[in-house]
Amino acid sequence: MPKIVDHDQYRQELLSKCLDVIAEKGYASITMRQIAAGLQVSTGTLYHYFPSKERLFDQLVEYISYQDTAEETIATLKQLPTRAERLEAMFNFVAEREEYFLRQTLMLLDFSRQKSRVAINQHEALRRAGERYEKALMQVLEIDDPGLVILIMNLFDGLIVRRLYQGDRICFKRQTQVIQEMLTTYFTALTRSGELQNLTPQPRIGL
Repeated sequence: MPKIVDHDQYRQELLSKCLDVIAEKGYASITMRQIAAGLQVSTGTLYHYFPSKERLFDQLVEYISYQDTAEETIATLKQLPTRAERLEAMFNFVAEREEYFLRQTLMLLDFSRQKSRVAINQHEALRRAGERYEKALMQVLEIDDPGLVILIMNLFDGLIVRRLYQGDRICFKRQTQVIQEMLTTYFTALTRSGELQNLTPQPRIGL
């Protein structure tokens, strides 16, 4: 009997390996033939699942954002009793997977520099991924302020980018400590002023 292939599962398996393959040469430079070779599949197989390099990029962005914001990850973080601990856990998560986030950032920058601002504004996969991360952060920190959430995401991204071209001169641990202290102070001030009173009460003093 012919082998039964779960095409959705196989597509996910291909996507799970794509970031490393693309990061090696850069999105702009790599060809579909080279991607196929890196994945150890035929070019025809790759085109069967992804009709173009940009369609592959779109699906990879969706795949990565779903993986990074998985429900079990959010649930694990929400078990921590204070916002300070959740912030620390999130920064530790990024620090432990820094190479992964560096590769992801490089791919996104390389893709984006080929596009106009209008094209980026209209790019649905990037928009959905951004909203997915923001929603996850809102859930973890139990806040309902899109502007604040975007600022926190900018701090994450800015730290990764600075590390790209400044290297270890930018101490990841120290910078994350500073960001955590700033955000903790901000949340404390909001709590005391009553602006966070509609959020789930925190069980201990502090955040």
